[in-house]
Amino acid sequence: MNYETFRQAFDGRIIIPTNDIIKRFPEFDTHRLTEWQSKGYLQKVINRFYAWNNKTLDEYQLAFIANRIYSPSYISLKSALRWYNFIPEGVFQQFSVTTRKTKDFETSIGDFRYKNVDTKLFFGYYPMKPERGGFLIAEPEKALLDSFYLYPNIKDELDLDGLRLNYDEINSLCSIEKLKAYTEAFNNQRVSHLTKILIKELQA
Repeated sequence: MNYETFRQAFDGRIIIPTNDIIKRFPEFDTHRLTEWQSKGYLQKVINRFYAWNNKTLDEYQLAFIANRIYSPSYISLKSALRWYNFIPEGVFQQFSVTTRKTKDFETSIGDFRYKNVDTKLFFGYYPMKPERGGFLIAEPEKALLDSFYLYPNIKDELDLDGLRLNYDEINSLCSIEKLKAYTEAFNNQRVSHLTKILIKELQA
């Protein structure tokens, strides 16, 4: 197969899994991928996943890639908190929650970080479907609780203040009833304590 045939087949893709290449072209020689990397056409993201070398990726597309290269997963933690404008600082990595083992990927297109949770806590996310690729992201309430649960250094009111949370945005997007219900599912004393502090701030 020549490169032009490959390009026409996958030109609209944000990320190109080798499994999809083999499905489309069963006789494909994967050594061509190495050749096309050396020519600057493609870049390897992680094993079995490639991206175009000449296309700039926006935050939507990077979130889509985060979902694809380590699945099942959904965008959460600092990435989701920034997405909802709950924290002031920029986030230049993709943070996700997964039922697979905790894993970090430092790649040519960005850093992708995944935190493990038990399957019983893999809930509270929904599909975000922008024009340039859809992805799964935590609901606002779940993004907060995932952060409480998976960042054990957040223990008390002082630590919560350190996050510089935007309580106006949280109030506008979060349901207190959902916060309470989701907190029960975590069945974690520290998460419950932090949620009570959060709700008190929201109701002040």
